[in-house]
Amino acid sequence: MVKYKVSAVVLAGGSSTRMGRNKALLKLGDKRMVQMIVETLQDLFDEVLLVTRTPSTFHMLDDVRFVMDAIDTPEKNSLIGLYSGLLEAKNEYIFIVPCDMPFLNRKLIQHMVETLDGEDAKVPMIGSHFEPLHALYRKTCLPFIESQIKNKHYKIADFYDHVLVRPVCETEIRRLDPGMNGFININTEAEYEKAKAKWLLDRSVKTKNATKEGRSEHFNETRRSNDILQ
Repeated sequence: MVKYKVSAVVLAGGSSTRMGRNKALLKLGDKRMVQMIVETLQDLFDEVLLVTRTPSTFHMLDDVRFVMDAIDTPEKNSLIGLYSGLLEAKNEYIFIVPCDMPFLNRKLIQHMVETLDGEDAKVPMIGSHFEPLHALYRKTCLPFIESQIKNKHYKIADFYDHVLVRPVCETEIRRLDPGMNGFININTEAEYEKAKAKWLLDRSVKTKNATKEGRSEHFNETRRSNDILQ
């Protein structure tokens, strides 16, 4: 049962320096990565915000609210994107992801939302490291994030000491997302090539499963028809 309403925030304001081109617009099949992410989130949340300095770049997206950085700094960083999305969201909580995580796991995200219990942040922990950009944050974090930005400390986890953070342990994550695919992100051409290969494999598996289900249903229909005739 969901106790709290949550908005989704996608960060699309990075410079993509390692990729050399806009990661959000890279294609897997016939869709851009940002489309895949947004569509997944729209199935789970009643509001999806995209934080970007160039909203016209994302004209292909429907039913998305574009948000500009609330604080203007020369540096592009995820902390300011988090602050901007959290500030503008209509709901008390946000679930935040970057624009380069195309294989989000719905079951894991749903579980994180459904188990919210008043904490300020709910953050996956893999090994000894937090995953701050696949996490839930409450508006109660805003003053601590703002203070950190003013001091030019842009590491997201630096404000965790000031708020109640509930980690999502790795065992719990792997139970719902055994391959940890929801945390795959694409920063380089090599990682993009791997993502394309994974997408093709996933599509092939889905097609085979759909074909098997279709054959099974056809067999059942035929058997039911024969039973009626008899």
